[in-house]
Amino acid sequence: MRRLALLGAAAAAYVFCAWLVPPGFYDGFAPAAPYHWVSPPPDLRSGNQQPSSGRATIAVVNGVSQAGHLFTADQQAAITYPSQSFAATADGSAITLQVTPVTAHPDLRGIVPAGNVYLVTASTRLISPVVVTLRYGSQQSGPPSEIFGAESATSTWRSIGSINSGVPFTVAASTQALGYFVVGFPPSTSSTPPPGAGGGGPPLTVLIAVAAVVLVVLAGVPLLATRRRGAPSEPPEPATPPASGQNLGGARRRRRRGRRR
Repeated sequence: MRRLALLGAAAAAYVFCAWLVPPGFYDGFAPAAPYHWVSPPPDLRSGNQQPSSGRATIAVVNGVSQAGHLFTADQQAAITYPSQSFAATADGSAITLQVTPVTAHPDLRGIVPAGNVYLVTASTRLISPVVVTLRYGSQQSGPPSEIFGAESATSTWRSIGSINSGVPFTVAASTQALGYFVVGFPPSTSSTPPPGAGGGGPPLTVLIAVAAVVLVVLAGVPLLATRRRGAPSEPPEPATPPASGQNLGGARRRRRRGRRR
């Protein structure tokens, strides 16, 4: 049942986010309105307007908190909450939900924000997930794709991911805890291994050994050539013996007999 409620909240958040892009959902997507920064970048200080806060009163009927939406006046932040998202008050009084852009927040620790940090608080505890939708005002190498959350001023930021909103300039995510929220980029990490570190190639020691062998071989080539030049020439081959069957001595005896006659 809660999954269906969360799905309905996400669908409602989509319709809400669609209207963040003027002139409206049915007229197509147009450039977003100028972003209102708490602490604008230097090149955007001129003409910057301070962002707005938002406050909602959630009714409690028969011990159940009702569903609804909370969004800031400048439509840069929104909270979509299904029924039974908050613990009902003991006396059945209304619940207060508030979202405020802040300058004081936990250290981002390398997170590159693409918009303001917003603090979301409620007069009772959250017992079922709600959807946080934040509009962003800057891009790094592309649009940001996740929202980070920190439950208190001393908590560490963690990614709460994102859900598909289908609307440009916004990122939405489901959260089971209130606190600080910011849309941005995760801390950058270098994926290039340092020189000599194993990264799929041969180890450095193997490369050094191979280089040493190559140097020894190259150094031996001139020495071998010098030895060859100084070596004595080979002795001449012996004369070819007379062919078999020849008898030079018998020929001489016949010539001598002829003379005696």
